Formats: sequence, structure tokens, C-alpha cells
Amino acid sequence: MTAAEGSPVVASPVVGVPAPARPWHAAAAPSVRDGGRVQGRAAGIVTRSLANVADLGVVCLLVAGGYVGVAAVRFLLRPAAFQFPAPALGTLLIIGLALQAVYFTVTWAVVGGTPGDRLMGLRVTGGSGGRLGWGRSAVRAVLCTLVPIGLLWVAVSPKNRSLQDVLLRTRVAYDWTPA
Repeated sequence: MTAAEGSPVVASPVVGVPAPARPWHAAAAPSVRDGGRVQGRAAGIVTRSLANVADLGVVCLLVAGGYVGVAAVRFLLRPAAFQFPAPALGTLLIIGLALQAVYFTVTWAVVGGTPGDRLMGLRVTGGSGGRLGWGRSAVRAVLCTLVPIGLLWVAVSPKNRSLQDVLLRTRVAYDWTPA
């Protein structure tokens, strides 16, 4: 442990240089306007669509996990009279859409991108290049959930911006260090 940080130190890949045990605590969040450290070019329709497909998969898994959880609780409460729940399709759709909006809001506000965005090397930012606040993340999440066709505007926009990006002054850019 170091006296200054109070956290354990582990061996670094560089000989003789100690590395902090939790490097993510000290790491600054990169910005797409961070002096060229990241690629920063606006993402196109294909990359953004692939990220959304990955996120849709995550949301479907979360809904399925919730269904299994509800079934398990029902089984534990009344094992003799147990039947699997049979929710209406509309109910599952509303739950899925609400969960997707919350998922988008939290991931955009906290880390700057959903797991699908991070998988595709994308970051969602405000006009100044910083993270979205909770309010703008929530409004963007609701718009992206209820009007997903707004993403198609990226295909005709000269700046690769979706309808949601235009309305809220947001940006989706590649966030990886070029080779």
C-alpha cells in the first residue's frame, strides 16, 4: 500500500514501476475533443445501427431475466399451484420500452455510451464534447426509444446526425485511439 493513496499497489508490466490496483479510479474520461487522443469522427448509420442491435439484445436479456425472476418468486411463494406467468405481448412491449429508456439514460449519463456503443467504439456527447447530463440523457433516451426511425436521418445528414442529435444538440462519435 502506498501511504498517499491508501490503496494496494500491484506489479506493473513495466519493470520497477508500481501500478495502482484500481487504475480506473485515476483515469480521466476521454473526450472526443481531447486534443486528438481519440478518433472523434462522427459515426455513420451502419456503426450506430449495429450498436443499437447489440443494445436491443441486452434489453431483451434483461426482460427475459425479469420474467425468470418473477416466475421464480411465484414458484417460491406457491410451489403447489405454480404456473408460468403469461403476460400479454403489449405488457412485455411496454416493460421492454421503459427498460430501454432507463438503460439508455443511465449509460449515457454515467459512462457516455451504452455497452453497444462501447462495443462499436462510440461515445455519445453533448455539443461541447462532454458527457450528457441526466436531463438531456433522459430526453434523448425517450426520443430514441419512441422514435427509433429518427436514426435514419444519419444517412442523409452531412454531419451524420440523427433526428435526436439535431433536436438535442448531441453527437455520436468514434471514441478510439487511431493506430
